[in-house]
Amino acid sequence: MKGLMANRDTMMKVCKLYYIEDKTQSEIARLVGISRPQVSRLLTKAKNEGVVRIEIDSGKVENLEEISIEMKERFGLKNVIVADEAADGGTIASIAVSAAKFLSDYVKNGQLVGISWGRTLYETVERVVFNGELPNTTFIPLIGGVGQLRHEYQMNSIVEKIANSFHSNRYYLFAPAFIENAKTLNMMLEDSSIRFMSEMWKRLDLAIVGIGEPISLSNAFKNIYDKEFLANLMKHAAVGDIAARFFNADGTPCVSGNENILGISLDQLKEVPEVIGIAGGKEKAQAIHASIKAGYINSIVTDRSTALQILRMQR
Repeated sequence: MKGLMANRDTMMKVCKLYYIEDKTQSEIARLVGISRPQVSRLLTKAKNEGVVRIEIDSGKVENLEEISIEMKERFGLKNVIVADEAADGGTIASIAVSAAKFLSDYVKNGQLVGISWGRTLYETVERVVFNGELPNTTFIPLIGGVGQLRHEYQMNSIVEKIANSFHSNRYYLFAPAFIENAKTLNMMLEDSSIRFMSEMWKRLDLAIVGIGEPISLSNAFKNIYDKEFLANLMKHAAVGDIAARFFNADGTPCVSGNENILGISLDQLKEVPEVIGIAGGKEKAQAIHASIKAGYINSIVTDRSTALQILRMQR
């Protein structure tokens, strides 16, 4: 009897994690301490025994096009591309495939295009296929580089990859993103090559940016920022960043976390005619929502679940 009760308790826990908390089967297996196939069998058993009943209201099911239209209308966005969830749970890959296809049709000859960093953006650039040439288009980085950090944060490499895909021009920024102090940053901004780049940021036709998750969930910069810097971001309730410029849930810049960075500012980003954010996953929903509200981005490529979560935030 105890075994049966324990098994049913496990079933209930698995069902709540899967259907209510939106955990994946692999996540549930780790949390509960069983194998993923056992999770799958418990979910099937729950449906067969009537523990879980799934009802579909055809009048409320929103397809990708409907979600896209609602996002555009609700937030006044220029473009919304909603990727479907991949069968294997690969949210980043799903977004990257949709974003790469969109960009290959969207970038125009003669544009000046700024690029930032991030894993999903890097995966997008890797997938861009363009059958033609844009000889008068130029790609530039929106922020400096970061030492030996992972490849998705090597700005010159990302710019080179996307420029090669479009057979376009490119400029590189041979300078670090994070500067030791304000005096050093001001000296660097007087350098002719860096000044040339910062002037180009004012003339962008298009920016393509990644959006970071809350610093508490990110391991990307923890080896770069000191504890005081991270504590300041926590204190100011930073929900995410664009090109290392952090902001809170209202989109207000976290000023104490934005000094001494060689890169485009959030105010400059707002002046760009179109800024396409490429990001998804439930941990980034609040950052994407804040980016839209503050006007840092006016187009978005994301996944279905994240789009629906953002729409719920606005109600």
